[in-house]
Amino acid sequence: MENLLIYFLKANGLIILFYLMYVAFLRKETFFTSNRWYLISGLILSLTLPLITFTKIIWVEPTPIPESYEEAIPITYSSIEIPAQENPVDWSLILTSIYAVISILILVKIGIELVSFFSKVNKVNKQKESEYTLVQTNTFENPFSFFHYIVINPNRFSEEEFQHILTHESIHVKQKHSIDVLLSKLFCAFFWVNPIIWLYRKTMIQNLEFIADSKTFQQIENKYEYQKTLLKVVTHQHDLSITNQFYQSLIKKRIVMLHTNQSHKRNVWKYATILPLLVGFMLLFQIETIAQVKEVVISKSEANQIIEFVIDKNTTDAQIKEETELLKKEFGIDLKISKIKRNSKNEIIALEAKFEDRDKTSGRISIKGDEAIEPIRFFKEINENGKGNMGFDRNNISTVFAKMKANDETQTIEIKKSDNGESIYIINGKEYSKEEMKDKIVELDGAIEMDENDKTGKKIMVFKGNSTISDEIKTIIYLDDKIISKEEMDKIDAEIIKSVDVKKGDIKKEIRIVTKNSNGISEDTEIYINGKKATKEELDKVEREEIESVNVNNNNGKKSIEIQKRNIKTIQGGSWKEVEKEMEMSKAEMEKAKAEMEKAKAEMQKAKAEMDRNKSTKIIETENGNQSVIYGGNRLKIPGEPSVKIENGKLDIFVNGKKLNNAEDFLTMNHDKIYYLKVTEKETNENNIIVIKKIEVKTK
Repeated sequence: MENLLIYFLKANGLIILFYLMYVAFLRKETFFTSNRWYLISGLILSLTLPLITFTKIIWVEPTPIPESYEEAIPITYSSIEIPAQENPVDWSLILTSIYAVISILILVKIGIELVSFFSKVNKVNKQKESEYTLVQTNTFENPFSFFHYIVINPNRFSEEEFQHILTHESIHVKQKHSIDVLLSKLFCAFFWVNPIIWLYRKTMIQNLEFIADSKTFQQIENKYEYQKTLLKVVTHQHDLSITNQFYQSLIKKRIVMLHTNQSHKRNVWKYATILPLLVGFMLLFQIETIAQVKEVVISKSEANQIIEFVIDKNTTDAQIKEETELLKKEFGIDLKISKIKRNSKNEIIALEAKFEDRDKTSGRISIKGDEAIEPIRFFKEINENGKGNMGFDRNNISTVFAKMKANDETQTIEIKKSDNGESIYIINGKEYSKEEMKDKIVELDGAIEMDENDKTGKKIMVFKGNSTISDEIKTIIYLDDKIISKEEMDKIDAEIIKSVDVKKGDIKKEIRIVTKNSNGISEDTEIYINGKKATKEELDKVEREEIESVNVNNNNGKKSIEIQKRNIKTIQGGSWKEVEKEMEMSKAEMEKAKAEMEKAKAEMQKAKAEMDRNKSTKIIETENGNQSVIYGGNRLKIPGEPSVKIENGKLDIFVNGKKLNNAEDFLTMNHDKIYYLKVTEKETNENNIIVIKKIEVKTK
């Protein structure tokens, strides 16, 4: 009820604002048609603008909760007689009901006038013209028009007067002025308590007569007789308020306007005077401010103090900077968040986080993927002795590698050795000594926490999560400087490989695979080296260091690559410094050429992938005319529904009432036979995203 009242007040306020600006700036101008659209826009915007709101988020510091102690007071029960309370009168409901009843009565009156008009018109003869229907009858005294009807009493007017009135009313019909009249009448029904709305309606009707008078004056020859016709109908009034009446009470104003000089075009600036007021209205009343507490939470109990910082997919760079600076300033924790990547929705999909405190306790996590990240919690617990656990909490953390050696501490987290004992490593709940962890590799899926045994003084490293211990070093595989899996390496065609380089270190082994220059270039692509057409074999023989520039062209689907080889320089004479300088310049040019070659290959592979993707697009046209699209290999878009990925176990597809054992079989079936395709079940996940769960398919 309160929201409805606020909306009602805002709408009435805007109606008053539009009317006052019209009276102040536009009333005396002769831009009658523009005034018509201004007045109609004023009514429509008065209804819609209060419904448009903008949200402004203000981040506030969390309010600390002080410790408090309350004295327990015993509760005694006694028999107390409570007097019965009478229900108060709900005046708001009564007033709203009265207002609604009056609005309904006005609407009923409009309906009665409509019925009365059509009942009278249907009883008389009508003459259909190309642009209107002429009704000649003695039932009505005053001529008027309503939509495509023009009603005139021919016995009251001469032939010339009759033609003048017909010209005037036909303009009302052509420009559909009856819509303006009905619209203003409906607004009076809903906002009848506002006196300005009645003046607003009167102004709209008056402006419509100005339009018709102006247009009529341009078409007739005897202008004096037209003015006499206006005066002739003054003594007769028509009782239907829903029509455009030839007679209006403000005859003097209409005649004055007929003789008013046309307004200068430069005065159109006056229409813009309403814009600053509308902007002010939106800024003052339509911006909703929401206060959110910053995500650094410090809670304190009798035993521990917990410091934590939560990063989710919507955390901004400014918030990360502010909170990391606060952690370092207040608690001596150096938390660095880097390598942040975001998707098109500005959601975080990848990052790397490292921390280190005053005691040199440190840790790291790295997250990569195509989907938005789940919330990550960095925490530090401080107990009574000033010690406690510290690390990251979340699911699906990417692996962190650490190699343990006999004579030093871990490379991942630095542990200070105690005076009376060695460090202890706890992995998956089992304790290991430093000697047991010698030359071992720990693959961590969780957080690393530090603690100290109060009795023995031993430093303890706890690997939380599902960690594994291995004697084998980790192998990292690069394909043209991009990390790939072993499964992806096994699928590489040996024909495209140019060289393989294997490097083995203490903690990891690297395999670097370099592909041929022609990899990813389609057969129909023309290759030019130094302006001369070349084959793929000739391109593969070119060393990347020899390439000076690469240019990729796509002319109406015909692709070509132009490669410019650098000239080999011979350095003769000069000092050794000059030789070094020349070599450095040559090295820089070689690196530039290599980068251009890689860029060209990437563009070609991207173009090839785009062509393959376009080829795999399939259109499914159902009997209702809708066209659904299968694209990207396994994605389906049904009109009016969100896109869905066809994956077994995540989506149920029923074909002719029978569930497919494997939802992915839908991708290989004959789609030309499908005549019915509809989503029958969907749900909203915790992120308020609609997820399709079931699809019904019918085939011929």
